Amino acid sequence: MTERPPEDGSESAGLPEQSDQKPPTQDISTRRSLYRHPLAAVGGALILAGVASFVILLGLDAISGSENPYRSIVTFMLLPMIVGLGVFLFLIAVRIQVVRARKRGERVRFNLRIEPSNPRYMRSLWLFLGLSAVLLVVVAYAGFKFYETSESVAFCGESCHTVMGPQNVTFANSPHARVPCAECHIGSGGSFWVKSKIDGLRQVWKTLTNSYDRPIATPIENLRPAQQTCEECHWPQQFFGDKLRTVNYYRTDEANSPWTITMAIKVGGGNPRTGDLEGIHWHMLSSSTVDYIATDHKRQEIPWVRVTHADGSESIYSRTDGTAIPDPESEEFDIREFDCMDCHNRPSHSFTPPAVSMNLEMAKGTISTDLPFVRKVGLELLNASYDTSEEANARIPEGLREFYRIEYGERYDDLAAEIEQAAETLLGIYNLNFFPEMQTDYRARTNDLTHFTNEGCFRCHTTDMQDEAGQSLATDCSTCHVIVAQGPSENVAELEQDLGGLEFRHPVEIGKSWETIQCTQCHTPAQGY
Repeated sequence: MTERPPEDGSESAGLPEQSDQKPPTQDISTRRSLYRHPLAAVGGALILAGVASFVILLGLDAISGSENPYRSIVTFMLLPMIVGLGVFLFLIAVRIQVVRARKRGERVRFNLRIEPSNPRYMRSLWLFLGLSAVLLVVVAYAGFKFYETSESVAFCGESCHTVMGPQNVTFANSPHARVPCAECHIGSGGSFWVKSKIDGLRQVWKTLTNSYDRPIATPIENLRPAQQTCEECHWPQQFFGDKLRTVNYYRTDEANSPWTITMAIKVGGGNPRTGDLEGIHWHMLSSSTVDYIATDHKRQEIPWVRVTHADGSESIYSRTDGTAIPDPESEEFDIREFDCMDCHNRPSHSFTPPAVSMNLEMAKGTISTDLPFVRKVGLELLNASYDTSEEANARIPEGLREFYRIEYGERYDDLAAEIEQAAETLLGIYNLNFFPEMQTDYRARTNDLTHFTNEGCFRCHTTDMQDEAGQSLATDCSTCHVIVAQGPSENVAELEQDLGGLEFRHPVEIGKSWETIQCTQCHTPAQGY
């Protein structure tokens, strides 16, 4: 870079009058540092600090035996951004100095040449090349680790405790706890990865501005098809036969009376003996295609179903209960092809209803059935409204103790140990399934793999869904399961049994009304049982 020497502004007597024409720029080289501008010094400092910090944290990451999402975020996301900012500021400072020099009439040149005869120049050149190589490696490795970190379970679930806390807790306690989040939420393919990162910027902005939804919306519409995610591990061709399942229920009377049911669940699929398609997974294996239209975002209101048979013929089913039937030709509604996610809609983030959790804990003995009305009181405490988890963790144990002090004061000392154990278990149930800060629990997260507190199967399989001939979709309970044992005992050996199937008996005497009404008319999400 060359500068024009300063003009002598003095007017000496006797000197000839100066011409108005600007004198030509002189080629006098003047050494000047790129760090003359303070912004360049700031940029250089950021570069130095960022690279040094990256090296230190990289070493910690290499020797640490555990994954820390915050360390990974700082090391592979924040520090490279700081280095990049430093380079950006440095280049701005260089540009500012060049512009100012030109305004002063100085001629600025950047010459790229090698001077092997100049030792000082060669030292500077090798230093520049070495630092450039280091920076290139740092940025490349940081970019790779950024990708790896952003795909990790720790990044998805732990980086934002409040926002993603419910999803992280339920995921960690799900059957898919060892499956990385990205396997289902992103899957393979560069285009889906890019889309997820772009959407991630929106999510980060909402988190920073505290404008995210409560509860976080379930990604119903933008999940990849089940054939590209679920069926990478679970392929329907391997589903066949029946699955025996025993469920212990307890009633809300003083004795917490047990009622046990053993069912043969018709998982179905291809019968390996006959080759016939049968059972629940008929939907996924049949040569027939099932399509439907949902009129709500959560896909709970389904007034129109189409079954396309192997021969190309169609059966159209629609509601006959006065529900408005959508026009399948209208652009207002999307026709969706039925797949795994229409039933298994919460495979990794299941928020269990409190009655289901309490039944399990009472069967295990962690909540004693000797505590009078413990199921009734426990359900009321779990379903109560709390502003924060901290409030719930204080009020639930105290509420349980207070009930027994008031109602069973004369027995309280004898029951104290069982009360404390029950209180601890109730807190465990609450903290695994209820998240008041995010307004999230089983009532906000519909589970379609049931027809107990949610409509589930009954969204389509109801007598109100009929074709033009008046035929309805299958509604018989035995289509999906057969009761092989039931009765008022926790011991299966004491139950009434018949492998050929028993007629359902309701634990509470309600006559035959269960044959004409759906379970959800009594077992509502608000009650949780």
